[in-house]
Amino acid sequence: MVERGTQVIGVWGAMHSESHGFVASIEWNCDTGNEVRIQWNDGSNHHTLMDEIQENYLESNSIGVYVNPFTNELM
Repeated sequence: MVERGTQVIGVWGAMHSESHGFVASIEWNCDTGNEVRIQWNDGSNHHTLMDEIQENYLESNSIGVYVNPFTNELM
């Protein structure tokens, strides 16, 4: 379950390193649904939809934003 404070990993492709961050805010938009603002560890922000955050990081090789399965990781 994704909620404010959930740690996430951004996978951008073979030539780009992964990004680590957390869900900074979730806002309801009647046109698109839950919009999520992610704050990355480099200070940048990323906006996505809740439905686009996946939970299968360890099983997937696809580009996308994933819930961080490593619960003890510190940012």
